[in-house]
Amino acid sequence: MWLVVEQAKNDDRRGGPGHTVVLAVVLVFPILKVAWTVGGGDAAWDVLVALEPKNWLDVLMGMVRNSAELAFVLALVTSRMTFLAMAARGGLPPGAGRRTLAIATAMSLISPLAFGLLMTVFFDWRWGLATALAAWLLRQGVVIEYRTGHRGHRERSESLAPWQHRLISAERTAATLLAVVVLPVAAFTVALDGRSWSSLVKCEVQFGTTQQSNTLIELTRLGNGIVGWDLDRAEVANAQGCEKVDDLVVREPWWRS
Repeated sequence: MWLVVEQAKNDDRRGGPGHTVVLAVVLVFPILKVAWTVGGGDAAWDVLVALEPKNWLDVLMGMVRNSAELAFVLALVTSRMTFLAMAARGGLPPGAGRRTLAIATAMSLISPLAFGLLMTVFFDWRWGLATALAAWLLRQGVVIEYRTGHRGHRERSESLAPWQHRLISAERTAATLLAVVVLPVAAFTVALDGRSWSSLVKCEVQFGTTQQSNTLIELTRLGNGIVGWDLDRAEVANAQGCEKVDDLVVREPWWRS
């Protein structure tokens, strides 16, 4: 039994069962987003080279910024992962006293409120409220288990009330489904929706002695111009005199192609 408990806590220190999926979402899906949006193959490689590794995170940030649903799910999974890691390292003091209860309550509220604030800033207050509430609910079972010392115990303890067992079971199921099913599906959908992860801009592009007004996906800023993926010529280009295009659609989504 001791080995089972220690294994559960070791898993928690890594963020729980969803940490592998989150790594895949962070590392793989942005590249998939680039590949589908610009046409794959050499085009995707040219874009990634132009972005440089230090700016690859911009693709993930663009995906999250342009999809409230993906941002919502990623916030819930990330919030619970960080809470599990904190709890496994002793961040939740055991016991039933008022002081320990106050500390546990405060620790369980910080991250949900932070993610809720971010969702409010980037989307609206409804997304912020839903994120904060859902993130808080998804950690109450963890609070009960660590405060009572039952984390990792598989048997049904008589010291916990029936409603506590139901809460713990429901939270585990919901957290697992969010991390291993909903999150990758949401990321896959956004990656293949055919919308740009960055701003589309109408710019003046110089080709030899001629100048054209083309639409580009902005990759990075360069002096008073940009480096972008030229949708009209399917190549990386330097451009100046850019104006933002409101529409982000580059091509048909995967499920319509």
